[in-house]
Amino acid sequence: PAQRLAITTAYEALEMAGFVANSSPSTQRDRVGIFYGMTSDDWREVNSGQNVDTYMIPGGNRAFTPGRINYHFKFSGPSYSVDTACSSSLAAIHLACNSLWKGDCDTAPAGGTNVLTNPDNFCGLDKGHFLSKTGNCKTFDDGADGYCRADGVGTVVLKRLEDAEADNDPIQGVILGAYTNHSAEAVSITRPHAGAQSFIFDKIVNAANVDPHDVTYIEMHGTGTQAGDGVEMQSVLDVFAPTNRIRVSPLHLGSAKANIGHGEAASGVTSLIKLIKMMEKNIIPPHCGIKTKINHTFPTNLTERNVHIALKPTPWIRAEGKKRKMFLNNFSAAGGNTALLIEDAPISVARREEDPRSMHLVAVSAKSKPSLQKNIQSLKTFIERNPDTSLPSLSYTTTSRRAHHNHRVMLTGSSLSAIQLGLETITLQDDISPIPASTPTIAFAFTGQ
Repeated sequence: PAQRLAITTAYEALEMAGFVANSSPSTQRDRVGIFYGMTSDDWREVNSGQNVDTYMIPGGNRAFTPGRINYHFKFSGPSYSVDTACSSSLAAIHLACNSLWKGDCDTAPAGGTNVLTNPDNFCGLDKGHFLSKTGNCKTFDDGADGYCRADGVGTVVLKRLEDAEADNDPIQGVILGAYTNHSAEAVSITRPHAGAQSFIFDKIVNAANVDPHDVTYIEMHGTGTQAGDGVEMQSVLDVFAPTNRIRVSPLHLGSAKANIGHGEAASGVTSLIKLIKMMEKNIIPPHCGIKTKINHTFPTNLTERNVHIALKPTPWIRAEGKKRKMFLNNFSAAGGNTALLIEDAPISVARREEDPRSMHLVAVSAKSKPSLQKNIQSLKTFIERNPDTSLPSLSYTTTSRRAHHNHRVMLTGSSLSAIQLGLETITLQDDISPIPASTPTIAFAFTGQ
């Protein structure tokens, strides 16, 4: 299941990114690398272990998750399966960034999976006093007593900014810095260390030449444990809101785990996707982890230090000519710490010239006839819900920024209504024939003299 869902989210992310293999220098298949974080083998340990067969290893071993994505899409760049426990997916994203910065690859789908099917891991985590005995992750709450496990699978597509701009990609955000270290000085391997976290925060903002006071939101790890929440708050405040320098701009803190649980290996990519949606919607969602009162280990002067935990939807507007900066922290029970510094994407300048063409092509493609019919219906629904969509943009997206398969229909029209009418007509047809999946054999016949 983890492999199947990883392939599914990878395909969806590539579609959303407008990725078409071999269409530009940065999309060559031999320049695409896959990076995934995983920390458990639940399916192999329990499900496939009940009936060992030929597919137990390729169907359950962690290395086969990124490897299967490489193989399925014929991406022959790097392939990494990363295990750093709870920070696995963000560590994988850090490795992907390093690979891009170093020039080892040009496009990097990265993420993580956490599919829970083994009750033994629940039992072990409970015996180790990791899990809450009362339910959800009560992040920042004084009654925090552990975390609630959660399934999760997520994928993001990473490219160097200059390549994404050259390819006219839909850029959701920019990673300014990433780093990973270990809390080797902690009192035990499973406890976080404020000094190690503060070090990584300082290193990232200094390397990116960013003033910590310019960071206006931090997505914290926030599992809802007494030790973890208190130590993380200390390290965040030491760097981003020290007592000897009062912040001018407010700093908001939050954690997705109070909403959706702790996705363990997938928690980092989940939090990154949350940040992307926050930038898109221009709002900080309310934090729902405080059920009684704020954790007693937190400083009592957060408001005086201009640090806030949003308890209701809070506008987060991008100032004209500026970029919001945000930070993402992710650490693991094995001592690893990974963090990212992120900012808004560059504002794209829309082309204002009128398209001189009177007719435009719109394509719909799929691997099978049922999928083609569903995709046609999805496009019809999209047009109905978005009547102001630009027809030239729709034509560009469906013809040039989508992978095309052996089932495909092409429509022409001078307006969205004409395209919609064409889609209605195609839906009623049953004689749509696929093109051959492979190149047909060519034969020559020589008649002689």
